[in-house]
Amino acid sequence: MVIVTERSEPEQHLVDALRASFDASVMNFGSYNILCTVDRLGDPARSGAARAWGGSLLLVGYRREPVEIVLCPVDLDDALDRVHALRQGEEPGPAAAAIPTLVNLTNLAGMASEDNFVELTLSTGRRMKLDLHEQVRFDEFPEVELHQRRDVNDFYDFIDYFMDIVERMNAA
Repeated sequence: MVIVTERSEPEQHLVDALRASFDASVMNFGSYNILCTVDRLGDPARSGAARAWGGSLLLVGYRREPVEIVLCPVDLDDALDRVHALRQGEEPGPAAAAIPTLVNLTNLAGMASEDNFVELTLSTGRRMKLDLHEQVRFDEFPEVELHQRRDVNDFYDFIDYFMDIVERMNAA
């Protein structure tokens, strides 16, 4: 997530908790920008915003070198437990690790974006439809809004960059 100094303390706690979930699941986690989204084609989440949107909650990590996207499922209950610990001034427990999905030049079969959706298709046939929003609010933590406008805009720039590389490879 883009570093923004004007985040409120509760929002920063949420960012830190989500980032810990990503970091626990992804090698070289520090080299990725991340944002929070929902996969509309994934299994419906048990709770919160992902359930309301009808998909599975994901942290999307992306980087330009090497060019790749990491889709990391996140357990919102686990992340919010860490938020509550931070709000109490306590040291939160370790984040639960999840098995991420890597999308790169070797397994990307297709990519398209329309409105606030980015659809990815892998060479295995698996499809994901990412629902991107500049602000995210969770039912379980309604007083805090996660602002990620810069992250979403940067991700769309990254998608253009990724597709330019794919087009150059296919033209060669």
